[in-house]
Amino acid sequence: MQFTVLGSGAGLPSKKRHTQSYVLDSVDEINQYIMIDAGEALQHRILHTGIKPSKVRNIFITHLHGDHIYGLPGFLSSRAHQGGEDVPLTVYGPRGLAQWLEVTFEISGSRLNYPLEIIEITHGECIEMDGFKVHVHLLDHNIDSFLYVFDENDKKGALDPEKLKRIGLEPGPAYARIKNAETFEFNGETYHTADFTGPDITGRKIAVHGDTRVITTPEYMSLLDGSDLIVHEGTYLDGEREKAHRYFHSEITDVLENFKSINYGSLLITHLSNRYEDGFLDELEAKLPSNVYITHDFFEHPISRNSQGNK
Repeated sequence: MQFTVLGSGAGLPSKKRHTQSYVLDSVDEINQYIMIDAGEALQHRILHTGIKPSKVRNIFITHLHGDHIYGLPGFLSSRAHQGGEDVPLTVYGPRGLAQWLEVTFEISGSRLNYPLEIIEITHGECIEMDGFKVHVHLLDHNIDSFLYVFDENDKKGALDPEKLKRIGLEPGPAYARIKNAETFEFNGETYHTADFTGPDITGRKIAVHGDTRVITTPEYMSLLDGSDLIVHEGTYLDGEREKAHRYFHSEITDVLENFKSINYGSLLITHLSNRYEDGFLDELEAKLPSNVYITHDFFEHPISRNSQGNK
């Protein structure tokens, strides 16, 4: 599983940073990509990757500001001509998303050749999809903006072939049947599969924020605790805490201070103002903890338990 930042900039795009779009690559786990936000020029960003639009089956929109949604109609339309025919897609997002897309498609005369479902989400709900439970939490922004926490389902532990060999059962097709059953029979005896498997594999937890001020409520902190990856905005990176608060955004020092009370694997800082030069960002990142990363367009981060990504 891997997290890719297609656009890392805030508000206005720059020559080096496009606006917000992320992809959670879960092809190895559930044979699909999960997209979070769809900033302007999303189609062009994807052309520079190996991502197949037809394998994007679920899109999660954090909020309806333009830098997070202006690439969505174009992506949905082009997907229809990039292997997406008859391949269903679901888009989740705040109230108003369905109306905006419906009007956009109607006025532009756009037609899709695949089933599209638009689901408007609310604070506190839990969405169940292939391989994940997705928790929805309202953030603190000047319009409704949401955090999505992707909780990967736990998996059964691997079969222990040595234990199976001890009862005389050699490797073969029977192993697959045994793993998917609670009990199995061999040589007239009934066995419990759990006695021949390792411990369950705990699913990973990925928390992706929309735009927000720093939040300190117990409910929010509990939801983030134990995340293997947190993605959080850092529109302000140079100590302007009051300005960040005034404009409903976050300053990196406040974010880091807030997360000291929870356990997490890695933290990606994104949604960066285009006023920050590369030199400043390099100096800042050198001072950060080793599990905190200032992202850029096409930043890739493998996700595993207590993951440490590549800068």
